[in-house]
Amino acid sequence: MKTKTLFTLLALGGATCLQSAETRIVGGTNTTAGAYPFMTALVEKGASPSNGQFCGAALVAPQWVLTAGHCMEGTPASSVEVWIGGRDLRNTAEGVRVAVSQVIMHPNYGENSQGALVYDFCLLKLARAVTERSTLPLVETSAQVAAGITSRAVGWGATSEGGSGSQILRQVDLPLVSLAIAGQTVPGLGASHLAAGRVSGGIDTCQGDSGGPLLVKNAAGQWLHGGTVSFGNGCARPGEYGIYGNTISVKSWLQNYIGGGGTTPTDDHSNTTTNASTLAINGSATGQLEVGSDKDVFRVQALNAGTLVITSSGSTDVVGELLNSAGTLLSSDDNGAGGVNFRLTRTLTAGATFFVRVSGKTASTTGGYGVSAVLTSAPTNGEIDVMNGTVALAHNASSLDYGTRTVNGTALTKTITIYNRGQGALAINSASISPAGSFTVNTQPAKSLAAGGKTSFIVGFKAQQSGPISATLSISNNDTDENPYLVTLTGAGEGGSTSGDHGNTLATASVVAFPSTTPASIASGTDVDVFKFTLTSSRSVTLKTTGALDTYGTLYNGSGAYLTEADDTTTDYNFRITRTLAAGTYYLVVEGYDASEIGAYSLVIQ
Repeated sequence: MKTKTLFTLLALGGATCLQSAETRIVGGTNTTAGAYPFMTALVEKGASPSNGQFCGAALVAPQWVLTAGHCMEGTPASSVEVWIGGRDLRNTAEGVRVAVSQVIMHPNYGENSQGALVYDFCLLKLARAVTERSTLPLVETSAQVAAGITSRAVGWGATSEGGSGSQILRQVDLPLVSLAIAGQTVPGLGASHLAAGRVSGGIDTCQGDSGGPLLVKNAAGQWLHGGTVSFGNGCARPGEYGIYGNTISVKSWLQNYIGGGGTTPTDDHSNTTTNASTLAINGSATGQLEVGSDKDVFRVQALNAGTLVITSSGSTDVVGELLNSAGTLLSSDDNGAGGVNFRLTRTLTAGATFFVRVSGKTASTTGGYGVSAVLTSAPTNGEIDVMNGTVALAHNASSLDYGTRTVNGTALTKTITIYNRGQGALAINSASISPAGSFTVNTQPAKSLAAGGKTSFIVGFKAQQSGPISATLSISNNDTDENPYLVTLTGAGEGGSTSGDHGNTLATASVVAFPSTTPASIASGTDVDVFKFTLTSSRSVTLKTTGALDTYGTLYNGSGAYLTEADDTTTDYNFRITRTLAAGTYYLVVEGYDASEIGAYSLVIQ
């Protein structure tokens, strides 16, 4: 069996990559013809079983095949077929070949924080019911998969670690062991797992058997589906055990489909608020979108003030909507929790009843999902939320695009609004941009926001170079889990000239360093040049121009308030301003003394 690290790298590639990475039979024997009529091979569409088999499975109902979730991760139904009831992969006539019409992953399938696959199950709906082969019943009780029970694994996998697969279906008997024993070398095991093997090694499943059934017997001696081949460390190594999906942990989910004879089940959750299912606070639930138009509705009863967060999980692309007790839409989200999952957040001043409506991303989206509700106590400080108009700018996950602008042309500004969704005051220390240059914070937000308050500020973009330009907007605040609040800014420059005129307004000011010397020019009788510089500490600053042009300078603070102005020095027509300035941002406006003053000069800041 492969290591979990190897699984993570290979399973994402779908069926083709998995063909060389899944678990198979070691230390077993060849089966006899017809012994396992329910045994199924997953085969790449268009390939022969001998060349295209990549995972095992079992026919558990006339129109349903059960396999492992990782066998089908990222693999569409259209690219897979099943071969049922055969023994020799080279003899295609032995098995029944059927197309797959639908892939249904278990809604809680995934990898936990300790690296173990959980709920590693996937149902495949077949294009037709297969009545030519008998089905494998599901395990009946937990006692049938208890430690010490002898189970049997069946598959076409490799007969040694790193070896080649078998063309003949093989079998091996494996004692079930406790998760406590197996967990000594494989962390993260839980209710969705079984473990099997022996401490001395020598018998196991290995690459290629994934998804195949782990068989156990009932009192009548009938084979039952007790588990699916999932993962482990190597193949048949001493002290290591194979890990299997525990079928009884998902039996109700399976019976929701196969219990009705393989037909699509009735809706698992109501589409209306009247008969909504209950979603407990700090609890979770699972759902299934049986058809593309399905909508599942859950009732959430929050008894206290705080922050309510509703999050979906799983691989189905779902959209969430939050409704109030009257059924009025309050908010909606698509991928706010990352990937295909939504995240709905609501700040509560007191307890309230809400409804969560789950639907597919498109009219054809179907599949399983999970949903959870968490209510945290009302915070003592603020809860920051940032938007550009009606578009939410998610923390560390949003990009605000300014498009393409002419180099040194007219600046484009966007208004950013900060909302305090918390119960306490939100302190906003500053809004800054790194690296400085084409993007500028033209106005600062308010320093403090009461609960429910908002403030806006302006961020401008004036391309100073050709090609893509990006920077990071950082909003320093007292939100405990979103400080600083970061938003990526993007844009591009084209045409124009990087050595041309400078900005004509505070909003379009050219950013210059302290200290620095900057060449510039007055292009016309009405032209002015505006420069922006920032001091990190209080100091005496001299601002002056050099050259033959008769210039005039005016100094403003970061809020645009007038500070001072100067004309000629005693020796020439260049102005000179010397002043002690506190740490902060300042603007200097340079203009010709009158309309006839046109030409080049240099600005010196020292």
